[in-house]
Amino acid sequence: MKRVIDLNPWEATHPVSQEKAKEKIERAFPHLQPVQVRPCGSGFDHTVYEVNGEFVFRFPRRQLGYEAMQFENRMLRSLVKLRFNGGFEYPRPVFYKESESEDYPYVGFSNIKGRVLTEKTDTDLLHQHAEELGAFLKNLHALPVDQVDADPDHLHRLSSKLRKKHFYEIAKESASVIPEPLYEKLKQYIEQLEEWENPAGTVPLHGDLHPKNMIVRDGRLVGIIDWGDAHIGHPAADLSIGFACMSKAVRAEFFEAYGDIDARTEELARFKAVFIMTVLVRYAANTNDEDVLRWGLAGLEKSLE
Repeated sequence: MKRVIDLNPWEATHPVSQEKAKEKIERAFPHLQPVQVRPCGSGFDHTVYEVNGEFVFRFPRRQLGYEAMQFENRMLRSLVKLRFNGGFEYPRPVFYKESESEDYPYVGFSNIKGRVLTEKTDTDLLHQHAEELGAFLKNLHALPVDQVDADPDHLHRLSSKLRKKHFYEIAKESASVIPEPLYEKLKQYIEQLEEWENPAGTVPLHGDLHPKNMIVRDGRLVGIIDWGDAHIGHPAADLSIGFACMSKAVRAEFFEAYGDIDARTEELARFKAVFIMTVLVRYAANTNDEDVLRWGLAGLEKSLE
């Protein structure tokens, strides 16, 4: 199934207020009453609430969010079924509610306690986890494809041929918040970018591994959330985190823990890192999110060094 591209990338076509979320959850799952709802923030696709301190409920904000929720639910159920343990926590599906009238379905997962990585000021925080993250992805990518409920990469996430023009546009929209020397380096990277088709996909992926989808507790990375872009794809899509959040020296430790990769995979991983960090910078500029901006700019610096 192909995902529909919304005209406004940040618009919530199906907003769910805190009061509405409480009402919906109490009606659907009366055994959770009295329901205590606390906002956990909104991402690109979902509005998220912590419920009774024990669960996290995700409500799709728009069509992309609905589709991502289905992908996420399928992938996480597969990880649970396979008893996957990669060293970091991941949400466990607990509740699922079908749609009511025109509302989207919504889900409830186990709550991974902590804060989103972007809320931390130390943009080198993942350096201490280079080997752990490499091992996590090695184990994830080694799962048997025929036992993971995930689709192929219909979005062609690693196709520079498909995304180069859009890449220019995102960079231009972000120019006002990117320091000029860094912006010139970004433009040069895009201009010199070779155009290639999407590579063949062979492994199960998280698909959207960046600082907004990582949970920190007591100064350490503990969990990986938001699996809505999970798919069967090329390892570089996940390995991009080594470029986006690690310096060149630390990146070597990350790749050593993951295992041998070729130069082409490194090139693809860098491309994904530069692209997604530029997207995060644009998001931060449009939403006045200083935390995401800090990490997005740091990620551009690292991935372009």
